[in-house]
Amino acid sequence: MSVAKADIFNFALMPSFDTYPILYWLPVYVLCWGGLWLAINAKVSQRTFLVAAMALLFLLRLPSIVYNYEINPDESQMITQAMTLRQDPVYFRSVDGTTGGPLDSYFLILPGLIGFPFDYITAHLTAFGLVALSFWLLFQTTTHWFGSAAARVAFLPFVFTFGFTQNGDFLHYNSELVPLALLSGSYYLYAKLLAKTNPSIWLIALIGLLLGMVPFGKLQAVPLAGVVGLFVGIDILTRREQSPMAKAVQLGALAGGSVFFPLLFVGLARLNGVYDDFVTFYIIGNFKYANNSDPVQNLLRLPEFFKKGSEFDWLVKVTLGVWLGGMIYSLRQGSKAHTDTLKVSGFIGILLAATLYAITRTGSEYVHYLYLLTGPLFFVLGLGWQRLGINEGKNHWVSVGVTAVFLLLFGIQAGLNYRRGIAINAYPSDQQQGWVVQPSPVSKAVLSYAKPGEKLAVWGWRCDYYVQTQMPQGVAENHTIRSAFEHPLQAIYQRRYVSDFVRSFPPVFVDAVGSQNLWMTDRRTHGHEMIKPLKQFVDAHYRYIGLVNDTRIYVREDRVKAVKQDTLAHQY
Repeated sequence: MSVAKADIFNFALMPSFDTYPILYWLPVYVLCWGGLWLAINAKVSQRTFLVAAMALLFLLRLPSIVYNYEINPDESQMITQAMTLRQDPVYFRSVDGTTGGPLDSYFLILPGLIGFPFDYITAHLTAFGLVALSFWLLFQTTTHWFGSAAARVAFLPFVFTFGFTQNGDFLHYNSELVPLALLSGSYYLYAKLLAKTNPSIWLIALIGLLLGMVPFGKLQAVPLAGVVGLFVGIDILTRREQSPMAKAVQLGALAGGSVFFPLLFVGLARLNGVYDDFVTFYIIGNFKYANNSDPVQNLLRLPEFFKKGSEFDWLVKVTLGVWLGGMIYSLRQGSKAHTDTLKVSGFIGILLAATLYAITRTGSEYVHYLYLLTGPLFFVLGLGWQRLGINEGKNHWVSVGVTAVFLLLFGIQAGLNYRRGIAINAYPSDQQQGWVVQPSPVSKAVLSYAKPGEKLAVWGWRCDYYVQTQMPQGVAENHTIRSAFEHPLQAIYQRRYVSDFVRSFPPVFVDAVGSQNLWMTDRRTHGHEMIKPLKQFVDAHYRYIGLVNDTRIYVREDRVKAVKQDTLAHQY
């Protein structure tokens, strides 16, 4: 491990890691065993355990956090959208996140308000913050329902899985993280609601507010929010001590909180003239996304889907094993579940079913979808440990043994990878220059004709060019999959692309279709010429500069002349 100065703060040090950071990995791995000791030691306070668990999660993810390159193309898309919204904050006029909701991009603006740049380290730090917040809320909820001891032992496998993993889908800033945090908050507030005899109207309204924000993080997460809203409503209606009027007021608070944010967003959309775009591109466009998928076949493929998540598959198997063991043990002991436990178990079961539907509906099997499953899995694991009686000191050795074996698997995997020459750290940062995004040849070419802060348009899927140049997007669709590939709304997307392009009139246009592009590699079928009005506008107002790294660069005529004049001025 080496150290370099971070550019954002003069006093900060930027650690960096090679592919085999043994001197870092081994001490942190030993600390994980210390975390297991803290989890099973009743004398250790819950606050101490939580701080230690969060610190472990941060240390385990640190090599990927300081990696200032794109881990997944989605994060370049969202960094670019946040950078663009900082300049033009009207969503659907300046940006369209396609399957990702507006809140994902707006949230990424927040680090910039305290001086962080729009780059990958900032995105990775923000991702860690959202994961840590979500896990903290899930831990608190599990403690409410299943006790402190069960929650502690349930927490560690999640820390290990999402800390040790090298699967980029779990490490990059993705569109599941904001809705995950909102949902985790709603689970926690629902747990507090169940524990109160006379719940506050503001508590119920706050649950509704969080649920109403979920669709604007990810439409895919709406079924999960629906389950929470349903069970909150059932709880209100089944409270015998409440009068009909009190129940009506509480249901009104839930409904009012739920519609507040959607109405606010729709109102602002109408005010800024983008309501039709919101309906067309976010609602209709996303409901048509992968709508021919077979839901039954998708569910049958769940085991293969879990395996794509690398160590996540281990987590699923451990969770199901502990839950099954807990159910068998409690039945043999003749233990009877309390009414509240049955209510919670019903909630978890329906939530799990809704989540499985949500993550499999499209059939895409993107691994980052699995983040939405962390809440139900956390609760199922906590329930399993509770039914095994570890809160009462029973089967203590089982909880220690299962968690120890789970942790040992990561050590064995790392040792085998090292012997095979497979990188322990897939995200080496020892060659990067601190907190600086390294420009590609394409970005260097762009910056020779433009400057950061000016608009850029990229045809294809290379949103990293926006991040490298620090140039906001000049078109709402910063990756052009929906303009390039055939689907029911393709013509509408193409018309918007041309309209945005003409409106922003960026100094540089990049056609990234080629060998360096994601999915769009054939210029004959997917080049920008497929949209005739776009080709005509580019031919009339731009000059083809050349091919850089198999990417075509076009520069606006006036900018070409200005650069030539500037070059001549420096020669004489």
